[in-house]
Amino acid sequence: MNIKLLYIGKNKNSNIEKLIENYESKIKHFIKFKIHCLKNKNKSFQKSLIIKSDSELILKHINKEDIIILLDENGKVYNSFEFSNFIHKQMINGFKNITFVVGGAYGFNKEIREFAKNKIALSKMTFSHDMARLFFVEQLYRSLTIINNIPYHNK
Repeated sequence: MNIKLLYIGKNKNSNIEKLIENYESKIKHFIKFKIHCLKNKNKSFQKSLIIKSDSELILKHINKEDIIILLDENGKVYNSFEFSNFIHKQMINGFKNITFVVGGAYGFNKEIREFAKNKIALSKMTFSHDMARLFFVEQLYRSLTIINNIPYHNK
């Protein structure tokens, strides 16, 4: 299985980046995993133009055959076991590629929301993009250890 994480923005905190890289290397023991930073060059201050530009950038980097999952504050909230079951079902169902997407500061446009198969919330709280990426990679690693019966998660 291949999992990709796309996000709009830039890496603002080198300490968080080191933690993300640590989890990324651990995840790669189980699956193919890539993180792609999409840099929006739009300098507009208009919310609608930023959303449009971010969404166009995201659409250029997703494959229509992939399972697209938005990391969105209005998505379904899973606990760690439920998330690991969700990932495991994708593996069992033979889906080869899953792309998780963290949108820009103003979220996703209607086209991307309709295109995505699922929306998942990391929490009911809102996080910075750096923290969202960190929490996501930690939960992905945790789910893979649960699936593979590796002691990391305490029941």
